[in-house]
Amino acid sequence: MPGCRSVLEGLKLETGENASLIMTRYIKNLDDKNESKHALFSAMPQAAMNAMDLYSQAFRMRHDALAAAAAPGYFTTIQPLVVGLGNSNVIESGLALNPVYGMPVLPGSSLKGITAHYCSEIFGLDDPDYRGPNPDAPLEPAGRIYEALFGKIAPEKEQEAGLLRFYDAWIMPESVSECFVTDVMTPHHGSDFADPTPINFMTVSGKFELWIGCGNLEADRGWVDFAFSLTEAALSSYGIGGKIRSGYGKMERVLLPEEIQRRAREKKRAENIASGYMFSEGDEVEAVCVKVKVHRGKEKREFAFRNGSGDKNAVRFEPAPKTGEGDSLMARIVRIDSKNKAYILQAL
Repeated sequence: MPGCRSVLEGLKLETGENASLIMTRYIKNLDDKNESKHALFSAMPQAAMNAMDLYSQAFRMRHDALAAAAAPGYFTTIQPLVVGLGNSNVIESGLALNPVYGMPVLPGSSLKGITAHYCSEIFGLDDPDYRGPNPDAPLEPAGRIYEALFGKIAPEKEQEAGLLRFYDAWIMPESVSECFVTDVMTPHHGSDFADPTPINFMTVSGKFELWIGCGNLEADRGWVDFAFSLTEAALSSYGIGGKIRSGYGKMERVLLPEEIQRRAREKKRAENIASGYMFSEGDEVEAVCVKVKVHRGKEKREFAFRNGSGDKNAVRFEPAPKTGEGDSLMARIVRIDSKNKAYILQAL
């Protein structure tokens, strides 16, 4: 043991590349934890930066690997979070870190837990289908939708997994440089005459990438989107990790430009449907020329959708393609002319 300690004494922590190892294994002096802990906390941000190239590559590879089976969502801290504060280690204040790269993570089990809890506590108030297990009646089944999404846990012989899969949320590479933030807490002291002893602990701030998957992402995307809305509400209302009653752990969702565009399209589509349009801007459709008329030597064509029965709005091309009666072609709806109740198309 003395030999090991002598090695640690000469160790340059600032050259390390794994903040998790530094935090949990490299305290130099157990008899002076405050000073030694300060040294560890000072070395962790540098270790994270030392590992940036490797972590960025791993982050991209993971993103590409998950894209086929899950959908991403992005969340940023409103207040610092301390996930894993109670994990046992030599400095008596833990933190959830990736053991390979030493970067902050939000465990998928924790994210699933708070999402399921929010679903039961909020949606389950008015609809028993969303209600979670009753701790006072462990053999009583949970709500139908709750069990379908998060799994069945009672009775034991009928346990089964739910539709949703929550993966660990990794911190975004652009947040690594400022992700570790030292904080301090002052626990209650023994008497009115004793001075409180401040205790330093490490917190995390930044933006995280969270993935939620299911068996068939294309078919069940609506449920995944619903899960993200639950997680968003749970993280902003409850928070995640330790000390949430003191304001730690609150997060908010960050929408990427493509997500903002997707939501705008969905909103526009809903408005169009409410106004009597079956299709919306950006849709690719098959159009057919139903009539060609000649007036004063000029041809005029009338078009309709191949699969648009019930839609009474006009179909027009800008510019009109040269087609014969009965000919069909693929086109994109570029806009809806509400004044003249018409779709405006361009041939593909």
